[in-house]
Amino acid sequence: MSGGGRRPDAEKNLVGTGCPMNLVYAKFELAKLEQGKILRLIIDDGAPVDNVSRSLAGEGHLIMEREQLADGTWSLLIRKG
Repeated sequence: MSGGGRRPDAEKNLVGTGCPMNLVYAKFELAKLEQGKILRLIIDDGAPVDNVSRSLAGEGHLIMEREQLADGTWSLLIRKG
C-alpha cells in the first residue's frame, strides 16, 4: 500500500454492503474525522469502486489510492477534504 506512507486514521470494511448504503456508511465514517485525516475503506469489486470514489471526490475528498486486494475486494485511501 502506498498512500504516501501515511497510515489511515480510521478504517471501515464495507464488503457485502450494497449501493447506496456503502456510500452512506463511507460518508458517516468521514464525518467522524477531522479535515486532512485519512480513512481506509474496504469495498466490493465492480460498481462500488467507481461509484464510491466518484461520489466522495465530487464532495471534495481526495482519493489517494485505489488498490485491488488479493481476495478481489478494493482498498480505498481517502483524505477528508
